[in-house]
Amino acid sequence: MLAVVFATISGLSYGASDFSGGLASKRSDPVAVTLAMQVASLLALLAVLTVYRPGSLLGTDLLWGAAAGLGIAVGLSAFYEALARGPMSTAASVTGLVGSLIPVLVGLALGEVPSSLTLAGIALAVPAGVAVSVGGLARLADGIDLGPRDRIRLRLRQARTRTLALVAGAGFGSFFVALAQTSADGGLHPLLGARAAAIAVLGLAAALRARSAVRVGVDRGDLGAIVAAGVLDCSANSFYLLALDGGSLTWVAAVVSLYPVATVLLARLVLAERIVPVQTAGLVGAATALVLVGVGAG
Repeated sequence: MLAVVFATISGLSYGASDFSGGLASKRSDPVAVTLAMQVASLLALLAVLTVYRPGSLLGTDLLWGAAAGLGIAVGLSAFYEALARGPMSTAASVTGLVGSLIPVLVGLALGEVPSSLTLAGIALAVPAGVAVSVGGLARLADGIDLGPRDRIRLRLRQARTRTLALVAGAGFGSFFVALAQTSADGGLHPLLGARAAAIAVLGLAAALRARSAVRVGVDRGDLGAIVAAGVLDCSANSFYLLALDGGSLTWVAAVVSLYPVATVLLARLVLAERIVPVQTAGLVGAATALVLVGVGAG
């Protein structure tokens, strides 16, 4: 049961991190935001390891962590760019669906056999997360009379957003799968490999963008949101690994996939965005999924 709590905290932290990073990406370059966020996450991780050092530093765990870092570097960069381009509802729902299905399917393929209640919770968690992601932002286009050229531009933008969201989902899914391959003895140390790989890849990407005359940098006003995103990301990753120690990849990933709940609730509280009926249904489904997984895993 404790693993379910850890997975829930991880999901909420991921959602809050996405909200903060998404806000910063509206004004700053998504690659720069992701790079700065990963640096903040690394500093937070080093602070945690200074006080709390569970596990041993193993080479294989660092390699799996590095593989996870490559996935998260690609995933976050694509996700933040998708959020910046919009519509956000499309970006969040497609990313959430792909990112949650990959680890669930991999876990089942590896022979994990959850209980019937847990399977029911998994089956409910994935669509619930998507339903919560499908926000009211898409409704902003309703009632607007667009000309033929504007409609073409809108469709091209939506297609670009879907492509970025698919890439982001694949990156997130590979991140969850790679971290699940680390040993329980490694503790939080695999995250060092993840942060190092992500920072290296993102640093190279930022340098290439700068050489291409693309403005790479973050606005000073976004630094607070970026630091918050990094600290929350560190929290999410840590609790994800702790959840895996007492749970299986299939249902832990399914619970974590409910991260849009935190994003939507923060958007409601901070940005005063209205929660539409489909999101309310998703929130109810998310709560039900947590109960089913909790009872089944317990």
